[in-house]
Amino acid sequence: MRNCIEKFRVKNYEVDHNGFFKPFSFLNHAQEMANVHAQSLGFGYDNLIASGVVWVLSRIHVKFDRLPLWKEELSIETWHKGNDRLFGFRDYSVKDKRDIEIISATSSWLIIDYKTRKLQRIETLIGNEFKGALAKHAIEEPASKIAKPSQLKLCNSKVVSISDIDINQHTNNARYLEWAIDSIDPEISTKAKIKELWMNFNNESLLGEKIELYYNQQKTQDSSLEIYVEGKRENISIFQVKIIS
Repeated sequence: MRNCIEKFRVKNYEVDHNGFFKPFSFLNHAQEMANVHAQSLGFGYDNLIASGVVWVLSRIHVKFDRLPLWKEELSIETWHKGNDRLFGFRDYSVKDKRDIEIISATSSWLIIDYKTRKLQRIETLIGNEFKGALAKHAIEEPASKIAKPSQLKLCNSKVVSISDIDINQHTNNARYLEWAIDSIDPEISTKAKIKELWMNFNNESLLGEKIELYYNQQKTQDSSLEIYVEGKRENISIFQVKIIS
């Protein structure tokens, strides 16, 4: 199976206060589809955990041509694009019932040792080329490293709770996007529609740890609003989010 397609209707728990499909909900679908497809190709969670290693999402870049609405029928397609020494690359395309692409994404994944949390070279585990890789792009350039603004202000903090922890025993990456959006001024977040976002997952956070959230916003040249949120544990960067709305 060289790609994986999921068809579904947007549920009420997947939308925001205005009835639009939440980017957080897209990340949840993306994570689950990544494992299902990787499993079909022989290197999903169940395949790798037997060797004591797991996939973790490192970076993602998502473009929203428009946000779907509650009850809307969608299809999400995902496929592998191959790998380099450390990163495995996976893209996504979301289409509406008219077969028009409305969301596109590219992501970069790492393999780590489940116990030591050290990075592993992909080719030593699954070879130099992914079986079933497709040479097509939803977004051609790999998700980039996010540049940090010069000025940041402390805006919020979170203590990692049991509901934040996933099967890899660390904070689920979609939670970070929720934390970032919750850190935006409600005057902005209740009206703004996300056009594009980037996320970098720099270090793990674990149950009981306190994560401080830092914020910056500025206008872009085309008058869009660029929002940056970074989560830190003391001086260690845990995650970074850049949002264009």
